[in-house]
Amino acid sequence: MILTQDSDVHPKAIEQSDIIVNRATIPDELPPAYASDSQTKPAAGPVNDPLAPMPLPDSVRPMNFLSISRGNTSIKGKYVIDPRIKIPQAMLPPLAEDETEATRRNVFLDSIYGNIDADIFVVGDGDLKQNFVSMLMKSTNGSVVVRVHASAAPRPPIHIKATSTYGSVTLHVPRSFRGPATIRTTYGSVRISDSLSAELTTFSEVKQTRRCFIGDYADWAEQPEGWTGDEIDVETTNGNVKLQYDVEQPNVGSPKGKGLFAKLFGA
Repeated sequence: MILTQDSDVHPKAIEQSDIIVNRATIPDELPPAYASDSQTKPAAGPVNDPLAPMPLPDSVRPMNFLSISRGNTSIKGKYVIDPRIKIPQAMLPPLAEDETEATRRNVFLDSIYGNIDADIFVVGDGDLKQNFVSMLMKSTNGSVVVRVHASAAPRPPIHIKATSTYGSVTLHVPRSFRGPATIRTTYGSVRISDSLSAELTTFSEVKQTRRCFIGDYADWAEQPEGWTGDEIDVETTNGNVKLQYDVEQPNVGSPKGKGLFAKLFGA
């Protein structure tokens, strides 16, 4: 089991210290004022630009095959996953029943009675032995909130599975995500942000299961050997599902003026 410490996603702002100086004669002409931070810093790319560089959290070392399993406590953290990193065999967790060495998951987060709140940054190119980055995040009695960040191609495809039995699942996917999405909920609702809905095609909704595609599904038809890109699988029994891009605010797509019932049950 590999654990990491939490850290901020964005660099800390530099605070100006108080400076005490001796008295001095003030010149007749004052020097020109310093440029403000907004003038000296390069302009950041648009938040919805899939080609913009992905900022990484400070003090978080890249890792691979992250595995955290807890019973009564929550899981919260920021993790940088580089599938090219080789981990010594002695440090790897035991394989799950549905895993082999060739299909070992790059990220596994599991809590029985706790919530999961994770930021996962995927780095690396598309040259992988297992062809994609595999993630599984699940909780039995808690909610699952996962924000997956990744730059545009070339990058490894990402397969994300997030499940909860008695909690909600909120999934933030990279703006560069392209691939099928399967969403299941028995007694909950499904909310998709406006920005993501504009890129989503729903093919069917049968027996509480939606089958959709994010992006141009013509790319799928052009792969006769099967889909080799990104994938999403989200499932809840007694909770709601929220799906949006990672660059959007947490409340995107949610209704205004929540009532007491919605606040209590996370609707």
